[in-house]
Amino acid sequence: MVFFPVYNVLQQPDITGYTLIMPSVSVGNVGQLAVDLLINNTSCRKIGLIHHPALLPLVGGDPYSPSSKDVTTSADVHVASNLSLVFLQIRSPLIKGERLSLMKELCTWIKTVGIKEVVVLAACNAYERWSSDQLFGSQLRYLTSKLPETQLEALRNAGGMELEERTSENGTKHRFLSGAGFVKQFLDTCELPTTALFKFVDEGDNTIDAVALVNYLNAWKTFIKEKDPKWKFPFSWEKMFGEQALPSIY
Repeated sequence: MVFFPVYNVLQQPDITGYTLIMPSVSVGNVGQLAVDLLINNTSCRKIGLIHHPALLPLVGGDPYSPSSKDVTTSADVHVASNLSLVFLQIRSPLIKGERLSLMKELCTWIKTVGIKEVVVLAACNAYERWSSDQLFGSQLRYLTSKLPETQLEALRNAGGMELEERTSENGTKHRFLSGAGFVKQFLDTCELPTTALFKFVDEGDNTIDAVALVNYLNAWKTFIKEKDPKWKFPFSWEKMFGEQALPSIY
């Protein structure tokens, strides 16, 4: 994995002690939409991009400003220094055979730059819910690894629940993460305190699911102090499903 800075070394911010927020490429692209919301609603600046064989190549216009001459790539890194947050936005699917390599190298880079904690945003398939607790009530869930008890208590009070264990046919219990992408792999690989937040969703217009996920994160971390934040959608969401069909075709 290679990190390419946008600015020279002297202009790179010191992100020691920051929290990294990133998506897992998962059902409905909910994690990626949530990170888009966070970048668009905080005072961010792009500091670099990440290249790895697991990331399918991608390049496009700036999704946050129609007047910008900047480009977006498969994996861009943004920093909100006033909030001590780093955002890694992943915009392309991961090549399966290279995914574990990316997880290991990404975790090494995270430790090297001094990040203290990681939050992964994702979604799970709603049709794979298997209990009344999952069918009714909150559709928000979390899983953690190495998270201090002080933070865990606040997370429990944020409106979601720890993902329930599922019993397999041979009687063993496990966490079933249908459609969540690399969440479990990353939790098993990262040596830092890591939390995955996700929501049960169906494919479609998942912007509202992304808002719910960001509200869940903010209820836990309260980096935006408003009780009911009004999230501004990026301009690139305006044509997410293309132009409306002309009435004349009917």
